[in-house]
Amino acid sequence: MMNDQSNIALRRVGSAAALLILLFLVGCSATEPFTTGQAEPVEPVAAAVAGQQATPTPIVVSTPSTESAQGIESESGGAVALFGAPALTYNGEIMADRVVPVIGELAGQIMDLNVDVGDHVNEGDILLRVDSAIYEAQQAQALAGLELAQSQLDLAMTEPKQTDLDATRSAVDAARAAYEQALKGASEEDKRLALSQLKQAEAGVNIAQGMYDRIAGQPFASMMPESLELQMATLGLEAARAGYDKVLKGATADMIAGAYAQLKGAEAQLAMLERGAEPAQIRAAEAGVKQAELGLYLAQLQLGKATIESPTDGFVYQLDATEGAMAGPGALLMILFSDDVKILVKVEESRYQDISEGMPARIRVDAFPGRSFDGVVSAIAPSFDHATRTIEVTIRPAGDGAGDLKPGMFATVELMEQ
Repeated sequence: MMNDQSNIALRRVGSAAALLILLFLVGCSATEPFTTGQAEPVEPVAAAVAGQQATPTPIVVSTPSTESAQGIESESGGAVALFGAPALTYNGEIMADRVVPVIGELAGQIMDLNVDVGDHVNEGDILLRVDSAIYEAQQAQALAGLELAQSQLDLAMTEPKQTDLDATRSAVDAARAAYEQALKGASEEDKRLALSQLKQAEAGVNIAQGMYDRIAGQPFASMMPESLELQMATLGLEAARAGYDKVLKGATADMIAGAYAQLKGAEAQLAMLERGAEPAQIRAAEAGVKQAELGLYLAQLQLGKATIESPTDGFVYQLDATEGAMAGPGALLMILFSDDVKILVKVEESRYQDISEGMPARIRVDAFPGRSFDGVVSAIAPSFDHATRTIEVTIRPAGDGAGDLKPGMFATVELMEQ
């Protein structure tokens, strides 16, 4: 009995001691706050023990962009402050301001190719030459025709001589041979040449179609060089097919009639010499001279097309011509990119009122991290895209460093409010 009472007393003493120790610890924490190593101490435990509720402090969470965290060096000098007026940001691809396809106008073998991909050219530089032997012969023939017409006029104005009669008879023979050739139609050699040009044009379309299929799914496929190549190759095929059909059909009724008219004219000239010229015949001879002069001009024009010059300043982006290969009318020989570049972005309809021509812009590219390039809105399309409800805006680089931006670079453009 005494042992049980002793145990109960000991338990009561232990509980009282434990309570005193707990109160002592609570009092210490109330007078000396517990810290967690952070800059600000936590609320005292005594407040919780006393039943008081601490007022919570709101926590502001921010996620600043890397652009606002640091400045970007501008080409105009110094760091660009990115705080202030809001900017409209868009992505786009840098492209050449002008894409100039160089198209062949004559059929012939490429003799001299003076450029390669990446070469810079100036307007008027000779890019290549096509074999001009045929066109030189045509020029000589036209020159001979002019001399003949002039001689016919001279004969009409003077008394005929035996030599004049012989020359006129030769002209009659030549006109008769041309008329007979027109009746016979094209030769086998002409047919083979036309067929070769047609097959070459078909091969060009197949190649261009394959290149276009690779990028057909891209958003700006219609603006890429592959689309232009396919269009030009298709036009070349149509021209080659028309030429081939024309050769197969032979001389048209108009061509035969023209050859017949030349024959009759030569015969009339001979008759005029034999009996003497009349006023009307003299006028006809004068018209023949003018016609021959026009023929010589056309032959010289064709000969000039054998030498292809650069139509603009820029560089060779794509080269499809090979020295020794055959060039045909309508065939794409090369594509030139101008030195100037531009960026096209699509601005949504809701922000149309925020943009204007002359609006400053900031351009950034991955190739030059930490740099920005000044730009300006140079053009705004006159209408919206009915499918996307966006309008096309053209930005052109301005200021120093614009020459570092090259076609094909991916760019981020910020349109800055003025």
